[in-house]
Amino acid sequence: MRGENSDPTPLSAGGYERLRRATETYREDLVLRLGAEVGLTPAEMSQFEPAHVTQRRRGGTELYFLAVPTDGREAYLPNEVEHDLRKYVTTTGIDETERVLPVTPRRLQMLVASVGTRAAETTGREGLAEVSTRGLRRHFARTMLADGVPPSVVMRIGGWDRIESLAPLLDDPSDGEVFDALSPAPVDGGGRAGAGKSDRLRRVVETARSVGSALSAVNTRNEVEQAVCDGLAESDQYRFAWVESGETDARASLTAAGVDEGALEAVRQSLAGRGTDFTRRACDARAVQTVRLDSSSTPEHGPLAVVPLVHGETAYGALYVALDAEEVADPEAAVLVTLGRHVGQAIAAAERRKLLLADTVVQLEFESSDERDVLVRLSADLGCSVRLRGVVPIEGRSLLCFLTVREATTDAVFDELQTAADVEHIRLIRDRGTESLLEVALSAGSAITSLTSYDGTVSRFVAEDGVAHFVGEFSNETPLRDVMSDLTDAYPATELVAKQEVERPTRNTADFRASLVARLTDKQQSVLRAAYLAGYFEWPRGSTAEDLADSIDISSPTLHQHLRTAQQKLMTAFFDDDSDERASTLDP
Repeated sequence: MRGENSDPTPLSAGGYERLRRATETYREDLVLRLGAEVGLTPAEMSQFEPAHVTQRRRGGTELYFLAVPTDGREAYLPNEVEHDLRKYVTTTGIDETERVLPVTPRRLQMLVASVGTRAAETTGREGLAEVSTRGLRRHFARTMLADGVPPSVVMRIGGWDRIESLAPLLDDPSDGEVFDALSPAPVDGGGRAGAGKSDRLRRVVETARSVGSALSAVNTRNEVEQAVCDGLAESDQYRFAWVESGETDARASLTAAGVDEGALEAVRQSLAGRGTDFTRRACDARAVQTVRLDSSSTPEHGPLAVVPLVHGETAYGALYVALDAEEVADPEAAVLVTLGRHVGQAIAAAERRKLLLADTVVQLEFESSDERDVLVRLSADLGCSVRLRGVVPIEGRSLLCFLTVREATTDAVFDELQTAADVEHIRLIRDRGTESLLEVALSAGSAITSLTSYDGTVSRFVAEDGVAHFVGEFSNETPLRDVMSDLTDAYPATELVAKQEVERPTRNTADFRASLVARLTDKQQSVLRAAYLAGYFEWPRGSTAEDLADSIDISSPTLHQHLRTAQQKLMTAFFDDDSDERASTLDP
């Protein structure tokens, strides 16, 4: 769904048309159209031939498709794009079995970037300078979805293998759309069959929305669980609720609402006596399980819905909800599963926050020569060094990894990574011959994604000549056996080298300020402070860069240089104070 998880869309609101008007050659325009209207990646663009275009007839309409050589799928080719492609092939004299765009994928990425920069300069829309081939593909998916094409069709013609990849591109449905989609069909007389079920579903959706909104105001795992239980117990659809963490001794407290302690213990004892782990069953199935309480053994009776609380590969337990109805209909179960995912996401965020603020963490150090890991394979194939500078979670379970690659040309690195199935996109940030800084989006395929799926942080990852050394940090409550088991199952040639509990050095505000002041020159400090006080960093801005430059009596380019350098030093002090470990000629 759209919202805080979706990325900026510079191609919306006429941006794509402005981008196309900035092209200077037929080739540039064709590349844009193949990305934004056909959904091809740079690697796919660089491989296809005129012979790959096929024609079908459906209901009196001519449809064109492109047999993508890299994965065999058939991409939809709009008639106008097919016409322009055929005209380009004819005018340039390309044979049927010749590549239409015989260049490297990186060259195509650079072409799109240069068109975006040109469009930004001519239109004044700075966002167009950030357009990439990945942005073109996302524009393609958004357009198709907005036109009503089912997500399953968009996945097939666009080459996405997971529905989660499209989730950030889907619009939030309105309440009316949700209710219309889930309500039964109208009956004669203007009434609606199953009106009682529809009314209940409406109330369930509203309860779930209210509970979900409350999660944004809490910070710890206990607070998350209590907010969920309170919200459900206070509603008209559920009598009481509690959370089972699925952990035996790590968390002694039990979160519940709407039921007294004695009655809850009787209910839990009754469930335990049945010989079934309902929490595990719900988490394994990733679906709501229903169990009925026996009134002869507990003061409470009726059905319970067991809702899995999961995020990525991590299961945080289950939410037990006592229903006031006799069963959980499929639409209500779908709402509860979605709520469970939101709760799991909130717990994951709370656990990450706790890990960042913890005085002690558990460090696991590994060595791996397993070339199933895309970064290990990259270092082995090219005889290079790959160092992780940092990781940022993006949509779904993907990670944006910032990598420094040494002793390999950028073209060779791009060619290697473009063929990896789990690499969603690559962007060159800086290039200095045999050392480059890259932004690489990974959906899986690396020990980095395995460790972060358990809400750990990767504090170090270096792969050289096919051998990687990396360190993961976890809270004391993380199931470390599961972490190590999943990691070695995915990458068998991986060994645990060391395990230790380490204490993080404390750092107060005065230390941080002293560290920052030591980094900044007097001029940088003055410009940064003036910009802050003049409202330059507010939204909307209280002052423009030109206003500041006039006030300080310096040129606008000089102001931008001081601001960028000062901001870089501020971010370095905040995010990464280990400058010696991460030193590189690419650093500003």
